[in-house]
Amino acid sequence: MVKVVSINDQTGQVSFAGIPATRGAQVAIDEINDTKFLGDTTIDVEYLDSASAPQTAASLATQAVAGRKYSAILGGILTTEAFTVAPIAEKAKVPVIFTQSNGEGVVIGDYTFRATASFTRYYDVMGSYLKDKGVKTIALLYNSDVASYKELAALIEDWDSEFGISIVASKSVVSSTQDFTAPIASLVDAKPDAVAKFLLGTANATALQQLRQAGFDGPVVSTNSDSGGIIAGAGPDGANNAWPTDFSSAQTDDAAVKFVAAYKAKFDGEVPNLYAAEGYDAVWWLARAIKEAGSADPEDIQEGLVAVSKTGFSGVTGDITFDGNEFVLENPRVVEWNGEAETLVEP
Repeated sequence: MVKVVSINDQTGQVSFAGIPATRGAQVAIDEINDTKFLGDTTIDVEYLDSASAPQTAASLATQAVAGRKYSAILGGILTTEAFTVAPIAEKAKVPVIFTQSNGEGVVIGDYTFRATASFTRYYDVMGSYLKDKGVKTIALLYNSDVASYKELAALIEDWDSEFGISIVASKSVVSSTQDFTAPIASLVDAKPDAVAKFLLGTANATALQQLRQAGFDGPVVSTNSDSGGIIAGAGPDGANNAWPTDFSSAQTDDAAVKFVAAYKAKFDGEVPNLYAAEGYDAVWWLARAIKEAGSADPEDIQEGLVAVSKTGFSGVTGDITFDGNEFVLENPRVVEWNGEAETLVEP
């Protein structure tokens, strides 16, 4: 048996992402063990709740590596948590695989891995998307205390030269903000053609409603924080909102259809989102590394993870390639929310 610990957000601000990531991992574990992918060896995961708190994540990681009973760590969603966990794993030489945790400075050495492509590596696809819609100006609303969202806001500053889209207004708010009336009024006054909205969780639905109530009816681009129905609460106001992603339940390829069916069967009809798909692919990366290593030793598994990254593999998020220790998203999908469901934008 290979023992693994999952340190992820089952409660707290990003539990909307941590719970499905954990459930996707559980679907993968079932498949790996039931199909005897590792022969008579099974993977056993202990699930711990970091509660969207960096200090809690660090404490759990410290305890996990101190006992030397785990072969690997499945990390959480928040970049701020990853900042605390990554150096602990590196020092202890226990491989950790994060999902999301999109900020720079997460993959810091030989033992830190990320089963998600960084936002900033593929978000320009939304610049092309807006250019095709004739957008010339954009306003920004983003969480200033989310590192990856600050990086995205900075990236859009280059859209003027790349896509002819200039920023006419920008407002930052902390992630605990639930009323966006004042910053949105300022943004709408600037009369942008489009709005970029980088917020965590259910705040996205609130912001969309308030944008429409303020009279803005143009396109909105956001992040995969909107995925999996998180913006369903916006109702019709959620329409004309799009984001790039590595997975959508609207996909019709065989791997995605099979995964969606397995996930729904295990979790009472719940439809998986991209966080679930990334959690699933992260565990399959780990399983392939264990098979490559032929060992439960953390240092051997680290070498196995690197070996798998050199060849890539096919997952539910697509044919996965790597840049060093992290996924690359070469062909991001663009998803639109039509007010009721996700629809894939045809390339």
